[in-house]
Amino acid sequence: MADTDRIRIVLAHHLTREDEPLAPGDEIDVPRHEARQLISAGYVAGVDPSDAQAVAKALAPEPARKQLAPKPSADKAEGKASA
Repeated sequence: MADTDRIRIVLAHHLTREDEPLAPGDEIDVPRHEARQLISAGYVAGVDPSDAQAVAKALAPEPARKQLAPKPSADKAEGKASA
């Protein structure tokens, strides 16, 4: 349940959070209430705070959110095939 209480956002502007400087494009996980505040202030990339549907979509839980293992590079795959 803790997963649905946190939202992953991409910053649109510089922000300092807990004394950590963050840059546009940085992805951070924040509690839902903080995500709502950042969206309202225009700090979330790709979400227009005046578009209720965009805000709802940005705050929706992502049940399919999974961290996929990185795929091996082509060089590693070839190395295994030739070995």
